[in-house]
Amino acid sequence: MLKVKAEQVLTELAQKIISSIGPSKLVVGLSGGADSTLVLLIAKRVTELDPRYSVLAVHCIHGLDADDPIWFNHCHKLCETVGVEIRTPKLNIVYGNGRSPEEVSRAERYNALLNNLDERSALLLGHQADDQIESFLLALKRGSGPYGLSGMRYIVKDDRGTLIRPLLELHKSEIIEIIEALGYTHVFDISNTYMKFERNFIRLKVLPLLRERFPGIDKSIMRSSKLCACEHDLAMRYARDVYSKAFDKDRLRLDISKLDVDDEPLMLSVLRLFLYEKLVMTPEYSSVQDALNLCRISPDQNTVITLEDGYEVRRFKNYLYIVKPGICNAKGQYELEAGKSLRIDDFIYSLEPCEDGFSCDRVLLDFDFSGSLRLHPKKRVHSREVKKLFTEYNVPAWERNTACLVKKQGSDRVLAFGDLFITKEAFEENCGIQKYMLKISRT
Repeated sequence: MLKVKAEQVLTELAQKIISSIGPSKLVVGLSGGADSTLVLLIAKRVTELDPRYSVLAVHCIHGLDADDPIWFNHCHKLCETVGVEIRTPKLNIVYGNGRSPEEVSRAERYNALLNNLDERSALLLGHQADDQIESFLLALKRGSGPYGLSGMRYIVKDDRGTLIRPLLELHKSEIIEIIEALGYTHVFDISNTYMKFERNFIRLKVLPLLRERFPGIDKSIMRSSKLCACEHDLAMRYARDVYSKAFDKDRLRLDISKLDVDDEPLMLSVLRLFLYEKLVMTPEYSSVQDALNLCRISPDQNTVITLEDGYEVRRFKNYLYIVKPGICNAKGQYELEAGKSLRIDDFIYSLEPCEDGFSCDRVLLDFDFSGSLRLHPKKRVHSREVKKLFTEYNVPAWERNTACLVKKQGSDRVLAFGDLFITKEAFEENCGIQKYMLKISRT
């Protein structure tokens, strides 16, 4: 390829980014391979066409390969030549418990890259047409539906931020031609030859045979992937409308009573949207199916579905929650006064001004109580056992470890129960000018 042609392609790809998003910080996931090298050059060309854009390269150090220093040095020299700032976060890759090094590395790499985004930035990734074809076959092997088979999109905007893949129309051979015509080199990753990785097996063994027997297989796969994307997007238009009516964003929960749990196709789409609220990667079908089963069982089940990054899916009454349970190993009594705060593990306790609170500015927080203890909330006619009050006040099981009795110092008089309610006793003696209520917040 002639240099003038390579420059033309570079400019066209840069202009497409400019037409897709406004002035932004372009964060490039830079490995040093041919794909990410071209993405870096495209991002740099964007800044040359419009100085309101900027570029940041992020090279993740996995710590799993002896060639890491080679990649590190190459990326630094490349960025110095191009004139781009580079950051090199070290990943903490701990695999096992059914998670492969490849899976953990991918998740950690995405997290490290996304950590460099803000509201005015976009993440540029080097996935190309060959990756699309390989991903389609891998998704087919896993038994994926239309979404998994639809492949990657040029631009995605979601809670993670803006992700752009500018090379999806180019094959690896074309990418190498372009960067070599522009006078740049790249590093070859020896791990791309390791047959233990499924993607390499597809790339090196399966695809060559398919291409030999069926010369047009690449175009056929890309067409099928596009059709799956259209089918998925059409289904999502309906699913999102149903989802929005059942989803409580403030409490990160899904109202099962507003869904038809027997409509499995719709439920699987809705639950996939729900899990996407906290997942970086596409939710596994098994996780979606487990969530559906959790919707169908009786509401008093304690089933836990484990997701990535410490999140869990749990059910309480007619709601499905995505939670990250906090630790609170409080025991005994703790003194607390207004204007100060008390930290216990993952939670902070404080007394906050409240018109409908109690009048004591010094209290004891007592965590030693039994579920059979009877308390009398101000708004109830009769007292009731604590374990039943938890249910009455809609406190899920995983939040109950933070609850405590709020007592008047020097007395067994209970003024409030956690941050749920003040008692009738507290209300009857409320004669102070300033009133308070306990506030429990997550650190």
